[in-house]
Amino acid sequence: MPDPKHPPTSSSPTSSNHAGNVSLPAGKSDRAQLLAALAATDVTIRRIDQLLSTADGQETVLATINYVSSILHHLSASAPWIALQTRLSLLTRLSGRQLPLPQPSKSAPSKSKLAALSSVASETRYNLRLFGLLPLWIWGSDILKSPPADPILHALAHLQVVSNVIYQLLENVAYLAEKGVVSRRWVDKYGGVDKWYIWSTRGWFGHIFFQFFVLWRKSVLRRRRVAAQRAAAPATAGSEKNAKAEDDESLRLEVRAWRKSLVNNAIWAPLCIHWCLEKGIGIPEHLIGLLSFFAGVWGLRDAWAATAKA
Repeated sequence: MPDPKHPPTSSSPTSSNHAGNVSLPAGKSDRAQLLAALAATDVTIRRIDQLLSTADGQETVLATINYVSSILHHLSASAPWIALQTRLSLLTRLSGRQLPLPQPSKSAPSKSKLAALSSVASETRYNLRLFGLLPLWIWGSDILKSPPADPILHALAHLQVVSNVIYQLLENVAYLAEKGVVSRRWVDKYGGVDKWYIWSTRGWFGHIFFQFFVLWRKSVLRRRRVAAQRAAAPATAGSEKNAKAEDDESLRLEVRAWRKSLVNNAIWAPLCIHWCLEKGIGIPEHLIGLLSFFAGVWGLRDAWAATAKA
């Protein structure tokens, strides 16, 4: 992922040598390149460590691994990919190199290495979400202590907290029952694990449903605020240009975040509806990972860019 703020680590030695027209011995040049590579690696590893140091960062990375491995699994098992491999193998044989022709895998799709990796990442996310009720408590507490000034946003915030608590609580019970921690018989008495997962996803869909109204309301309030500022603003003086530029940049970032949230919500909505229904709505299995990845790719990009600012 491109990162314009990533500091270059290998330009200084080269530029200084050219400037002074001094050529380093081969041993010293190799050592300088090695040190530059180690320095770049150190920066990258520190950024990855910082990304993984928060719960949101761990979820973002695990979700990316989950979805990308699922995408690659379905791609590697697809007929076009197998046909491409076959054609490349035939071309290789014609050029004189003997390579075996690829054969369609006879094993179950769930036993492939990529599918196994996707499953491990998914289960790790389930394990980490067992503690998901704690941040929801803090979210609800913050709303009670400092409620949004707008009454509509205030009501929507409460509805979203309740929806998320339902989602997380039901998922935790279903997952623990599946693992034998909670009595499976008790869960079966109230519909079974699959039903609990479905109702859990419906709770998550409630959050997404209310988020559309949150975005609508924020858009209305933003337009009102901008219109009021423009109506009340006097003729821009030279000393006020910097403040206006800062306000314009703040507004640009606000609109960008709003659009990202809208796209994210618009992608998750059909997926949630698909998972909310026992028979789904017909979204192919091989597209679920792709759509899920697109829903979270902006979050990954922003989280990675934030590590460069620390």
